[in-house]
Amino acid sequence: MTTSTTEYCLFQATDANADAAEMRAVMEEQGYVFLRGVVPVEEVLAVRRLTLELCAEAGWLDPSHDLMDAVVAPGVGNIKEGDPEYTPMYRKLLKTPRFHDLPAQPELMGVAQKLLGDEVLVHPRRIGRVTFPNYLSATTPPHQDHYYIRGAVETYSSWVPLGDCPISLGGLAVWPGSHRQGFIDHTAIHPGAVGGHGVPVDESQINWHTIDWQAGDAIFFHAYMIHRALPNLSGNRLRVSTDNRYQRPKEAIDPGALLPHLGLDSNDDNQN
Repeated sequence: MTTSTTEYCLFQATDANADAAEMRAVMEEQGYVFLRGVVPVEEVLAVRRLTLELCAEAGWLDPSHDLMDAVVAPGVGNIKEGDPEYTPMYRKLLKTPRFHDLPAQPELMGVAQKLLGDEVLVHPRRIGRVTFPNYLSATTPPHQDHYYIRGAVETYSSWVPLGDCPISLGGLAVWPGSHRQGFIDHTAIHPGAVGGHGVPVDESQINWHTIDWQAGDAIFFHAYMIHRALPNLSGNRLRVSTDNRYQRPKEAIDPGALLPHLGLDSNDDNQN
């Protein structure tokens, strides 16, 4: 697979200062709202640094390169979410206050309030992603978040790259308008992938939208939006990102959304 922008359509950006009516109209039409530079860059980079410090502590990064370049150390094999080698680092990340507070940044909450109204609940299940290069079988397949979230249909996911994320690094791609298809059975099974259940799609019929992400960018999308990860084809760099969910507090919520991601709420580093 190549990674040129000609392979994809580019996101249509929405002004973060747009009013609630305009933002809701964009969401209804596209199923997503993409915003350039909405999150303070210094905050994004601070969370990137603390994430990569934990990756370095785990022995994943090459100390001969700048930490913020996220270059994988020679000889480190592929590791993915859920692996025993991943769990100790991830538990520490989930317990880091600055990581936990990122989705509650006023700028992100402001977007969520325009989409949902004044009262917004950020799911306590914060999610971080650390994606190793060239681990194609682990790439998250096309899916809808409602399959995993359940609860209120009008739940919006946000995805924020922790640093610049060119297409070659494997960012997020969405299928605009696919939320209007409603919920689709996730009958496609992808063994070994992060999020192994997906929707059956004909890739030749989809115009995936993505972009070369910059630090501070964010996207919000509907729970029925079909989206996927792109493969990390950078060669030697980790891709780090975070995704979180927003809904109205009085609407239905799955109990799991109130718990730490992957159940990592104990001090037992062998827990998965």
